[in-house]
Amino acid sequence: MDETIKKLKRVRVDSLYGKKKHFNAAERIQKYHYWIGIPMIIINILTGSILFYVLTDKVDSWLKYVPLVLSLIAAILSGFQTFFKFQKKIEAHNRIGNRYLETMKKAERVLAYYADDQLKKRELISCLEEISLEMVEINKEAEGYPPSKSDYELAKRGIEAGEETYKTTELDD
Repeated sequence: MDETIKKLKRVRVDSLYGKKKHFNAAERIQKYHYWIGIPMIIINILTGSILFYVLTDKVDSWLKYVPLVLSLIAAILSGFQTFFKFQKKIEAHNRIGNRYLETMKKAERVLAYYADDQLKKRELISCLEEISLEMVEINKEAEGYPPSKSDYELAKRGIEAGEETYKTTELDD
């Protein structure tokens, strides 16, 4: 049973890393969303205000080109928002992170049940198989939304800094 317990602990740790890196990815993409969205809103407000001024005051100086340039920038930023689908990616990374969290907690409960002699060996194996199938499904869903290497590195640093806890023996195979 030692090997089964090791595998269950490995699933827990893998879920821990999966959860953290996908939540990190969602946070990173949320920042992109704001860095593009907020300037786009400001530029659209400025464009409308300046365009109104230019149209009403019949300015012949270089100011008449400002609304055109700002409109172009706003259109480009809006195109980035549409192309990169930030909100969809944020939601997907959060959903995947929550699924990893759910799997991690399930593995922890199974380990606790077994440690308290509430599960028989055959039931433990069955639970491990069920959790493993869940991990396969989560990993398939995550293929469409891969986190970056920096998301993983940030997760690793956070775990090592004590944001999450596990025993180093859980990492040993």
